[in-house]
Amino acid sequence: MLQIAIVVFREILEISLIIGILTAATKEIAGRSKWIFNGLTLGIITSLILAFFTDKLSESLDGMGQEFFNGLILISAATMIGWTVLWMQKHAKSISGDLKRLSNSVREGKKPLYALLVVVFLSVLRESAEIVLFTYSYYVSGTQVSEIILGLILGLILGSAIGFALYFGILKAFGRYFFIVTTWLLIFLSAGILAQGIGFWINAQIIPTLGEFDVSMVLSQQSFFGKFLHIFFGYIDQPAGSQIIAYFATLAVLIIGLKIVKRT
Repeated sequence: MLQIAIVVFREILEISLIIGILTAATKEIAGRSKWIFNGLTLGIITSLILAFFTDKLSESLDGMGQEFFNGLILISAATMIGWTVLWMQKHAKSISGDLKRLSNSVREGKKPLYALLVVVFLSVLRESAEIVLFTYSYYVSGTQVSEIILGLILGLILGSAIGFALYFGILKAFGRYFFIVTTWLLIFLSAGILAQGIGFWINAQIIPTLGEFDVSMVLSQQSFFGKFLHIFFGYIDQPAGSQIIAYFATLAVLIIGLKIVKRT
């Protein structure tokens, strides 16, 4: 549940910031709220349609083997989260400026009001698509629907609350720290989810095991600390060698990627 809440929190916070920037920069424009709200609504509706077809796609690909498909969903979710981390690190500074320039163009009449709708719609759709794929990856891996729903609600509430607080300047000084902490949490989540996906492909005999390890006697995954490490860092007490390699390879790629994009 907490893993889902973390991802949803981050995505909702990004949506809130985009809407907040557009709203603040176009406050003098009559009717701008309608276009922003319509973009938000259209993005949510399209995301629900995407969620519906994701489930239908799962049913249509069932003949490929459930272990293979489950692994594919998890690995795709991990890849998307990792890509998002690197993309946001590279473009975070320019996004605010781009949105303000767009808002100025709308205010000066150089661009139509519906440009606000398009930007909000595409932003909501992109972030929501990641939420759909991520939550579905937990669904296919056996997480209870009630936990998924609770994680979605918790992430939605926290993301919206922090977004509003940042918009009104309440947490302005702490804004960058939220992104630093969630960026590192997402890096570990991405590595952990990819390792779980590799586990499904091992069961499907697509990937070799490369040895089996059991550290449950040292730290059980069912213990309080074991559950904590599993939720935030993807800890598995009985991993296969392939899973260990995949986990640390993912961490290495994302950490090196962060260093590279910071320099560019």
